Amino acid sequence: MSATSDLPGGHFTATHHSTTYDYISPLKLDLAGQHILITGGAWENGVGYATATAFARAGASAIAIADLHGVSDDLAVKLKSAATQAGRPEPIVFGCTVDLARRDSVEAMHRIVSQGFGGRLDIVINNAAHMEPYKPYLESDPEVYWRTWEVNVRGLFNMARAFLPMQLSTRASVGGLCTMINVSSSGALTARPGSGSYRSSKLATLRWTESLQLEYADEGLLTFCVNPGAIS
Repeated sequence: MSATSDLPGGHFTATHHSTTYDYISPLKLDLAGQHILITGGAWENGVGYATATAFARAGASAIAIADLHGVSDDLAVKLKSAATQAGRPEPIVFGCTVDLARRDSVEAMHRIVSQGFGGRLDIVINNAAHMEPYKPYLESDPEVYWRTWEVNVRGLFNMARAFLPMQLSTRASVGGLCTMINVSSSGALTARPGSGSYRSSKLATLRWTESLQLEYADEGLLTFCVNPGAIS
C-alpha cells in the first residue's frame, strides 16, 4: 500500500493522524442540551459508535443510534459510561432499527426519535452505508449493486425528508445547531475497478450535501461531508 504522502494531496496536511488528539478533544467542548442522531452505529469498532462516544464525552444530552441490525443495550450502557467517566451528566441514549432505503422505516424511526427527544434535534450524522463486493460491473449482481445507491443516496434523501424539518424547527424555536454531517469517503475522489457503485454513490453524496446547504442555509442549516479513508 502506498504511503499517505504518495497519494494525491498527500502533502496538503503537514501532520497526519489516525486518531483524535488533544487540540480536538471532545473534553474541550460543551454540548449540553444538544440532541444527536447517528446512523450506522451498531458496531463498537466502527465510525458511528466512535462518533457517538465523542458526543457523549462532549456532554451531549441525548443520543440516538440507528442501524439496520439494531443497537444492543450494552452499547447504550457504554455510551452513558463514557459520558460519566468524562465528568458529564448521563445522557439519554437509545437505539433504533432502521432500513434507510425504505421511507416507511425511516418515518417510523422519526416517530421514535421525536418522542424520545421531545421534538428537539440538533445534529444528524449520516454515517450508515452499504458497499457492494468488489467485482467488475458485468459480473456484479444488479440488485446488490443498486442496493449501494439505495442506502447511500436514497437513504440520505429519506433521512433529510424525515429529520430536516425537525432540525429546522429546533433552530427556529430554541436556536439549535441545525447541523448535518454526511459521511462520504475518500473513494469519492478516485476511481478503482470493481467499486463503481460505492464510489459513485459517495461522489453523489458530496454534491447533494452542497446543494442542501445552498437551499437551507438561510434557515440556519450547516451541512458538511467528511471523507474517511480505509477503516479496519
